[in-house]
Amino acid sequence: MNGDRQKLVFRNRIATESQRVLIYEDTQLQAKAKLCIPLSTLVAKAEENCSTNSNRDKDLKDALLIELLGWFKQDFFTWFDAPCCGSCQQNMTAIGMADPNPEDIKYEAFRVEKYRCRTCNTTDKFPRYNDPGKLLETRKGRCGEWANCFTLICRALKYDVRYILDWTDHVWTEVFSEKEDRWLHCDPCEAVCDKPLLYDAGWGKKLNYVIAFSKDEVQDVTWRYTKNHPEVLKRRTLVPEQWLLLETQRLSQMRQSSLSALQKETLILRLVRELAEFLLPRQLKPDEMQGRTSGDINWRSSRGEVGNSPSSPRPVVWTPSEHEINNGEFSLEYSTSLDRYIRRSDNDKTYEKWSSGVYEAASVFRKVEQDWKMSYLARVEGNAEGRLSWKFDLSSVGLTILQVVVSCPATTYEDARICWKISGSEDSGTCHLLPNGCVDYEVDLTGSKWCVLSAVLSGGRGDVAWQHAQIARQSTTQRSQFPLAFRILFGALD
Repeated sequence: MNGDRQKLVFRNRIATESQRVLIYEDTQLQAKAKLCIPLSTLVAKAEENCSTNSNRDKDLKDALLIELLGWFKQDFFTWFDAPCCGSCQQNMTAIGMADPNPEDIKYEAFRVEKYRCRTCNTTDKFPRYNDPGKLLETRKGRCGEWANCFTLICRALKYDVRYILDWTDHVWTEVFSEKEDRWLHCDPCEAVCDKPLLYDAGWGKKLNYVIAFSKDEVQDVTWRYTKNHPEVLKRRTLVPEQWLLLETQRLSQMRQSSLSALQKETLILRLVRELAEFLLPRQLKPDEMQGRTSGDINWRSSRGEVGNSPSSPRPVVWTPSEHEINNGEFSLEYSTSLDRYIRRSDNDKTYEKWSSGVYEAASVFRKVEQDWKMSYLARVEGNAEGRLSWKFDLSSVGLTILQVVVSCPATTYEDARICWKISGSEDSGTCHLLPNGCVDYEVDLTGSKWCVLSAVLSGGRGDVAWQHAQIARQSTTQRSQFPLAFRILFGALD
């Protein structure tokens, strides 16, 4: 495609999106959306997470946004992979596209997917509706439908919003935070807020153009969602940079032509702060390394968006310090909230990161739910099992274990399982299965020279099965509690 043709295609695409987002300003659609929202319930939950300072109203609005994301994903909208055959109760197979009928066209479903059951040959179709009002009724789809409907719902609650279009095939929403005085990335498919490097770092997407559309403007926001800007520039080959800047400015000026001087000034100040933000180096957050969670695992794998499993950490064997030998005690505790160990028996020494203390780990990572303010250890998505162990060894000092006291915090959902076990050295011949979630549980490992505490995570249901087995789940606001505990009394046997 030559340069002029590329410019024309690009111009038509951003002009079309710039016009389409005006549908979110339809007051009847907003009223219809608002009727779908359990607002009083969400506000009550948001109030629990708000501060009592002078900015409470702004805090509440941001807290409500988090609750809105969670409700939208968990209760309101459903991800669609393929229809289920009504006769065979099996997922059907895609067989191409069907012609849209008048009803499809009425609700802007110009693409209609066709499916067939492999067993009974029954066919079905899935219209890709673009009308957000219709999506309030169907409540299902993939990222296009999710972002389209969620953007309308946010606008119905009077948030300033943008519909974000990523040229590498994803869409989401941005919401302006009055408290932060900046735009927040919000992906309803993932129920995440303010994790802009999720796609670049976690999903491994090679982003090139990310454009924001609202009733007031069209902005190139690629730089919020990427870390290595020189590399991104090499991928931006569709249109010249200066041309794109002038096009977005032209469309923004058209949108703002009827605004008052004060409204225009507000938008200019926002833009100046946003451009300054783009110039600052982006710091990657740990929870932006997560792969995609929405959609079938095979589909995500085919798109290369499942992320990378963390490599197994170097084995760590805990041995007693001189101070601990003198006292005959080793005591180690771990907090997922802080991602930190504390060695109570050795002057409260601390060790950062869960992986710094484990003997063995396979397909396990630390999950932080920023939206829900919870943290825990879980297995990496796409793995049937996750394994984790800690080892304490007295072999080098000629002493033996007298008693072990452990706390094994665990949370499971659906049919997920966490199997806890503690084993002693071969000469002691001891191995104990531990009650799930036990606290201060005493284990007799008398005579053993070492011991290993281990956990195997498995089971669960559906796309989030990996999330149904959790070790040491706790609120990220709990800064003083270390629920996973491992206390060993040792000495010389008489």
